Amino acid sequence: MLFSRSLKQTRHSLEPALVSFSTSAVAPAAQRALPRSSRPSTNRSSRPPSTSSSRPSSSRPPSSYSSESSYRPARPLSKSRAAHLGRQQNAPFSRSEAPRVQQDNPPRETNKYRSKHFDPSVAKPEGLPKLEPHVLSDRLKKLCDEGKLLAAISMLKNSPRDAQNAIVWNTVIWECMKAKQFQQSYQLFTDMKRRGFSPTTRTYQTMFNGLTRIEDWAAYPKQMKNAESLFQSYMRHIESVHAHNPTSPELSSSPLSLYLKLLGDAGRYQEIFDVYYNLDPKGPITPDHLVFTAMFQALSPLKIPYGMDSESTAVQNASSAKLLWTQMIKAAKKTEFTIDSHLRPGIRVRIVRDYLGLAVETPDKKQPAPIELSPPAFGAVLLLCQSSGKQALAFDLFKQVKKRRDASEIIDRGHIEEVFKARQAIEPAPQNAEFEVGILDWMLVNEAVKASNKDRKETLRPQMTTFLLALSACWRTKDWPSAIKAFQMMTGYQAHDFSDGVEKTPKFDRYSHMLLPVTSENASLLVRTALASENRAFMRLALRLVHFLDLGLLASNARRTVGYDAPTSKKAMKHQQFHAEKLASAVLDTLDHIYRNSTERDPPRGQDLVRWKALKAAATGLLHDSNNSRFIPIKNAQ
Repeated sequence: MLFSRSLKQTRHSLEPALVSFSTSAVAPAAQRALPRSSRPSTNRSSRPPSTSSSRPSSSRPPSSYSSESSYRPARPLSKSRAAHLGRQQNAPFSRSEAPRVQQDNPPRETNKYRSKHFDPSVAKPEGLPKLEPHVLSDRLKKLCDEGKLLAAISMLKNSPRDAQNAIVWNTVIWECMKAKQFQQSYQLFTDMKRRGFSPTTRTYQTMFNGLTRIEDWAAYPKQMKNAESLFQSYMRHIESVHAHNPTSPELSSSPLSLYLKLLGDAGRYQEIFDVYYNLDPKGPITPDHLVFTAMFQALSPLKIPYGMDSESTAVQNASSAKLLWTQMIKAAKKTEFTIDSHLRPGIRVRIVRDYLGLAVETPDKKQPAPIELSPPAFGAVLLLCQSSGKQALAFDLFKQVKKRRDASEIIDRGHIEEVFKARQAIEPAPQNAEFEVGILDWMLVNEAVKASNKDRKETLRPQMTTFLLALSACWRTKDWPSAIKAFQMMTGYQAHDFSDGVEKTPKFDRYSHMLLPVTSENASLLVRTALASENRAFMRLALRLVHFLDLGLLASNARRTVGYDAPTSKKAMKHQQFHAEKLASAVLDTLDHIYRNSTERDPPRGQDLVRWKALKAAATGLLHDSNNSRFIPIKNAQ
């Protein structure tokens, strides 16, 4: 009895669940078999609200076995089982129309990589090289050459650490220095150390070399403090390197010499000697030829900063240089460094005799030279003679050097121009300019000999300033033959084509590569030399030459050749106008002299009269226009 009764209760409890399940499983398939218009709406709002009587209020088991109180919600079947039951009770439908059960989406994998564009399934190309420091350095330099300095700095800071080193940082620091971004360079230096890259000796050399580009230190007080901080850091670096390796190539005095030069440019002469005396003779850095050269350059009277008393400062620096020379001789014996020709600012007359082997007091007695004479040293000797008022000594020393076999390797164009200036100040004044013309010819011959050498340097090729000094010497000495010869060397025109009685087209040597254009300045010197000679034949030759070249074109310097651009600055335009007025005045004075002093032997001929009339009109008009435009407009001079 009890067993049959329990079965009945179990059957009654399972029937509602089976009926509800079969209805829910078959309903979707039946709805899909109907047309869309006859399907019931699935809107949630159309469903009847659930009541509290549809489910028990508690999950606790009933207290009695009655059919009403024994209702318990059925356990939901699995999805596969529900689909199977639906197919069995919905036999009329085909297999393709069987109800589908929506499957859950698989769990989405989280990205474990920082970049959302990285795909680990894509294989990396084999053999892809890493960014090398020299490649990064080339890229940074290219950006800086294009004017993108900030982009180069950003690229450097964002580059892989393996591609960075001290050399790469030095490259960007130097580019900032070239752009005169001094504070940005110091910030890069600081950032370099923060990122773990230790500065090298080359880094300090780059920093000091860039700071020497500052001309007015009064406008950069902060950079002087940065320079002092750099010097202290450099000394600590040298001591650290010396403690680990006393023979390391990092132990260089080049940054120290640049720092001394920097102090000299700023006019801090006392600090120069403070640094010098603080150097330990037995330490890692000892005074050598680089240090002494920098100190002599700093004490040079030509580099006294603006605003200081030049006379008193020069006298004090001269006594300091004399003491420094004595200390250098002692240091050279201890440390055994060579006193070479680069120590040119410390040269005096006694040093010229004792170390360069040049005879000063007695030209016939020469001593062996412990130092090889070089172009910089010889230039310093000539400059010393000029500044001390011994122009005759400079001329004598030049003749001594010119007699040597290696004269063309020592003498350059700058030395010759200094000698030309010295000869103009010699008393008594020279009688002619044959020396200058002879030197010009010697220069052209030696330059032609060197033309076959591809690696040659045009150190002896005369330039416009060289010819102007020679023509000026001809004008001062009234030496017309030398003047016309120098003019022929410079321009390629032959004087015979402009002589009396010659009526043919003048020849011009177009195949020479050393020719220079005719300007108002050199033409003015030539005409004034002819006027100073008081020879009417020379005057007529000069006037024919000016007429052939066209006075208007000479006044505007329109006969310049390739490489000689028109003046654009206000100073250059004033210089051009000044010499144009000088040329016009010289032409008018020469014409007046010819008209007043011509005789029956040399009367002005018909063709010459036409030329003289045209020249007079052109010169008068040029002076009139020049007087009306005395001040050059700013808009025409940029």
